[in-house]
Amino acid sequence: MRLLILGYSSIAQRRVIRAAAQTAAISEVSIASKSRAEPNEGWPKRGHFFADYDLALRESQADIVYVSLPNAMHEHWVLAALASGKHVLVDKPAMTTREACERGVKQARLSGRMLAEATVFDYHPHFEALRGFLAVQGPLTHVDAQFIIPPLPAANFRNHTEFGGGCLLDMSPYAAGLMRILGGGLPSHVTALAGTRHPETGVDMGFSVQARLANGGIFSGHFSFEGEYQNRLLIVARSGSVMIERVFSPPADHRMEWRQHVRNVETVVTFEAADTFARFLDAATRAIAADDHEPLHRDLLADAECRARIAAALADPPTLVR
Repeated sequence: MRLLILGYSSIAQRRVIRAAAQTAAISEVSIASKSRAEPNEGWPKRGHFFADYDLALRESQADIVYVSLPNAMHEHWVLAALASGKHVLVDKPAMTTREACERGVKQARLSGRMLAEATVFDYHPHFEALRGFLAVQGPLTHVDAQFIIPPLPAANFRNHTEFGGGCLLDMSPYAAGLMRILGGGLPSHVTALAGTRHPETGVDMGFSVQARLANGGIFSGHFSFEGEYQNRLLIVARSGSVMIERVFSPPADHRMEWRQHVRNVETVVTFEAADTFARFLDAATRAIAADDHEPLHRDLLADAECRARIAAALADPPTLVR
């Protein structure tokens, strides 16, 4: 399969191209960018370079398009890529609203193509181990997630509404993915509190959310662009717990560690390094080869619905008792 990347973003340069180089099913990688020149040093599995997205979709022989553009541009280019007859992978959030995600999946289904959101953190093998842990030590009772990063440079697209910026759009896919994976479905009784606004651009800088998971557990999550770096997940089950660091953005060479407690006995469990982007691309290309698109469509729609529930809860926060 041939891959075309729309947008020569930081994540495309650092992770997607390298992951494609490791994916056996991908034979060629082409790049389209309006804002950056063609790399002088080339790239693995080098195909063509395009300075225009429309031209790239018309002339590229790619089977798959990976959209890696600012969030506000996702819907237009996802739909354009599907209309050109290509399968589509897209950075999270797939699109900025639930309705847009529904339109995208509808077009993908009508055209017999796949549309998948690259929320890749759960493609690490330790998530399979986590399911096994919960099967033995469960049921799950509590999930506590923290993903907090220091303030981004003012020019970063995440700080600008017109580009689809803000913490809710950028980080709610992590909350939604966790609730689906660990909760077994959509959450209920969602409440949320907003953080502050960017002093110059006004975008939202953070949010906290609590929810009842579909399996009865409680989810609590804190996501922000305005604090000391935190990136961890605590899973509590009836007879054991697991604390995991770097869970949402593990580098490809990072050896994930669990601090596991079972009946007050602590054990450190270490996992071999794994490239979550490469594992996602491998899963997506296998699904395309098998014409098995629906699992990834369902995940995208479920996460879009969950993100909409968080947004609705932020718009109607709980009453504060004075």
